[in-house]
Amino acid sequence: MSVYLRQQHGTSLAAVQLWYHVGTSHEPAGHTNLSHLLEHLIFEGSSKLAAGDYSRVVARLGGRANASTRLDATAYEISLPVSRLPVALEIMADAMHSATFDAPDLARAAKAIVDERRLKLDTQPAQQALDHHHALAHGNSPYAAPSFGNAADLGSLDLQQLRTWYRTWYRPSNATLVVVGDIDLATLRGPVDKYFSPLISGPVTDCPAPRHDDALQARTHTVSLPGLAHGLFMSFNVPGCATAPDETTTAALELIGELLGQGASSWLYSELVRDQHVLTGVRVNYDPLVRGDTLLTVAAYVNTTHATPEQAAEAVYQQIDQLRSLTLPSSELQHLKLGMLARRLFTLEDPASQAERIGSVAAAGQPASLVDSEAARLVAIDASTLQQVANTYLGRERLTITFLRPGAQA
Repeated sequence: MSVYLRQQHGTSLAAVQLWYHVGTSHEPAGHTNLSHLLEHLIFEGSSKLAAGDYSRVVARLGGRANASTRLDATAYEISLPVSRLPVALEIMADAMHSATFDAPDLARAAKAIVDERRLKLDTQPAQQALDHHHALAHGNSPYAAPSFGNAADLGSLDLQQLRTWYRTWYRPSNATLVVVGDIDLATLRGPVDKYFSPLISGPVTDCPAPRHDDALQARTHTVSLPGLAHGLFMSFNVPGCATAPDETTTAALELIGELLGQGASSWLYSELVRDQHVLTGVRVNYDPLVRGDTLLTVAAYVNTTHATPEQAAEAVYQQIDQLRSLTLPSSELQHLKLGMLARRLFTLEDPASQAERIGSVAAAGQPASLVDSEAARLVAIDASTLQQVANTYLGRERLTITFLRPGAQA
């Protein structure tokens, strides 16, 4: 098991996160929801704790426990006073090797996911549309699966399948432990050795990195749902940190996302929202911390009094296409870098945010040192590199567009 410690002095709380390198992208067809179900079941008890005691014990110690299922990982997070850190490690280690869940627990976990799905997906037409968009943009990649899996699979999974998933993936050799707080390595090593060293490890099943189709071409469709506002999603197929040819590529793509859609001074906002009134809102997302190929996505709401969604999409692409022919002035590039670095430094004041960043890097199969070299990589990007990356990855052949339209009420 990999263990990372980030010392942060002057704080009384420690962030303890255990990242299992298994998420929704590992699930075979017909078995979606396995990782999410198991995430809930881990809180149903172990050899040392009764059902629900995982969170209750942490709360009594002045802390908070949570968990999340992601594309490439399932993360268990505990924030609590540094002096209580050994208890958190004992709880996590016990859950790793002796979780106890049965049929009633499975039924409760499935209901919790149904309720979560109803709240976060069934009543959110924009999220439903985004699932449709991802399915088209990712193609045959496992990342194309719906955010809450397939509803039909949830009711067909049984205890044996969950226990097999648990035994296969929940082991030290498939986990990364991250601790951030006012603690030294020698103090941390004792409880880690005590609680995790006796656990059986063993080989882990190799799972190929999700990749996009070899032959990419422009894709377009329309999603119409009740309650959906006029808008569009535009995604380019791009590499993540694990599939990019070099670290410079992902750093440049991050800067491109910042330039296009971060804040009121970004290109898309200033030109298409404030000046031309083609859009009423826009944001750009690119997260390179995945173990496969990913997307750079523009999400926008259209001002239909000034443009159709098709006209808005063309206006967005024309702004993006400028990057392919324009050399960005050094002053603008420098301002861009400073804003991005300042925001990252601010978020890293929080121990939990630091731990999440390190865990995300590890789940993507990258060394933790990547976190500390991010700033240097961004600073080193010049205008010609930005232009080269834009030419390579922001062409129409890599573009998927989903037009969003309001649908008739049922």
